[in-house]
Parts: sequence; C-alpha cells; structure tokens
Amino acid sequence: MTSPPFWQPALQRSQIWRTALGFGLVMAIWMAGSFAILVLGARLMGVPVSRVATGNTWPDAAVFFASFATFHIGLALVLPLLHRRGYSSLFGPTRRLDLRHFALGSAVTLAIAAGLSALLAMEHVVLPEGVAPSVTLAQPPLPWLLGLIPALGLIFMQTLAEEALFRGYLLQQLRARFRSALIWGVAPALVFGLLHFHPAQYGMVNALAYVLNATVMGTLAAFVTVRTGNLGAAAGLHFGNNASLTIIGAAGSLEGFSLFTVEVVLGSGYMTYSILSQTVATTLVFLVWWRWMNRNRPIAKPTPPA
Repeated sequence: MTSPPFWQPALQRSQIWRTALGFGLVMAIWMAGSFAILVLGARLMGVPVSRVATGNTWPDAAVFFASFATFHIGLALVLPLLHRRGYSSLFGPTRRLDLRHFALGSAVTLAIAAGLSALLAMEHVVLPEGVAPSVTLAQPPLPWLLGLIPALGLIFMQTLAEEALFRGYLLQQLRARFRSALIWGVAPALVFGLLHFHPAQYGMVNALAYVLNATVMGTLAAFVTVRTGNLGAAAGLHFGNNASLTIIGAAGSLEGFSLFTVEVVLGSGYMTYSILSQTVATTLVFLVWWRWMNRNRPIAKPTPPA
C-alpha cells in the first residue's frame, strides 16, 4: 500500500480562486506585517529602516529575519478560512515535519557551502594577488558564538516560512489541480525567485543571476518535496543554505550573523561567478540524488483495480 501523496491535504479545496486569493492574502499580511516589524525595530534602535533591511549588524539581521514570522501568521489565518485545514497540513499527509529529512537536507547544503568556501581558499593560492576577494573576521568569536543559537533559530523560522508558502501551500494547491511540473514546480519557484530581484543592491546582471539561482533552487526543492512526500527535506535544504551565512557571508548582504565576510563588490563579475557556481553545484548534487532514487527507490505506481 502506497503512502498518500504530498498534496493530499489540498484535494478537497483546490479551486484556483481559493489558491489565488489565499496567496494574495498571505503576501499582503507579510508585506504589511514585515514593514511594521522593520519600522518598529528601526525606531527602537534609533536607525533608518533602510539600514535594518540590509541586515549588516546582528540586531539589524535579527529584525530582518524576524519579519518573516508574518508568513506563518498569514498561512495560519488563510488555511482554515479558505481551505478548512490547519497549518501542519503543509508538512504533508502525516502533518509532521520529517526531522530526519530536514537534517539530511541541511547537511547537503552545508556541505555544498563548505566546498565552495574551500574553493575560495584555493583561489588565493592559484590566482594572482588581488584577484580573489579577501576574507576578514567580521566580529569577535565570543559575541558571535553567544548570538549563534538565536541567529539559527531566526534563520530556521525564516526559511520554514518561505518553504511553507512556496513548497507547502502553493505546491500542494497547484499539484492537487494540475499534473504539469511547470505549474506546480517551476511557476511557484519563479515567483519565489522574483522576490529576490534586487538590482539596486546587486546590479542588473547579478540581480538576474540571483533570480535564476533562487528559481532553480525552488524548482529542485519542489521535486524533492513531491518525491519525499514531506516538507522536511526542502526546509532542511533552505535552512542549511542560509545557516551557512553564520560562518561566512558577503559584505553588504545580510552579514550581521556572519563570523567572516568576503569583501566582494555585489555587482561584480566575481559575484556572478559565485552565485552561478552555487546554482551549478546544487543542481549536480540534485541530479546525483535523483538518479540514485530512481535506481534504488523507484516511484511506486498505483495498483490497477481488479
């Protein structure tokens, strides 16, 4: 007997109008709520809202990541109102986040980040002086260590919020209605990617590269979620990716939680290479995993009626 599909909780109320209205309400709650949190945080710290939004100090980053709690609030309100189901249904038919899948997903993206960081270290050996960006200690180790646990807690909340909306709510609702992966997999990932479009910060080329990266990551996470039948792996992949920023981040881009920072111009060609190298590395790992799954755990097909 096969397990129920990941989108089973959405089957009863998967009308397009419900999904469109629900997504719109969640986004409106997020935009209004996150703006209010950013403004409140800025006033309490006596700094401009624009500085808080960059997340370049620990308090700024904490406020920025905390603003994503409004995604959870929006989903908790919309799901029972429009779909007569609870928040935990976003995790899959079991209504529980698979912590083993979460741990494995986190380990994969942390390993990819470690590999890319090791490559950065090698660049200093093989490239001419001044070509590879410098890495500096962003803050003393002891204050960083004291803030690490709450930082990871905030990152977990932020990444789970985005996964719950895009690989939970939208994926379930659309897959319950459509079979095409372009609709339930790529389309939500593209919306997710466009939310990462920041040409003023990264320049047009790197802003588009960032959108491509987020879209590819979101599409791969959608396939992983459908294949595993639970949101745990996708949530872990996203958490591990963002949690790696606590070790090393790019100066000028949410480095408030980072122990080390890479001094790189966000609009530079090196940043383009950095973004796309992560995209390629993650895609290759996914293809290896997908091939292994197809060989060792083929997709179960429903038994035809007698």
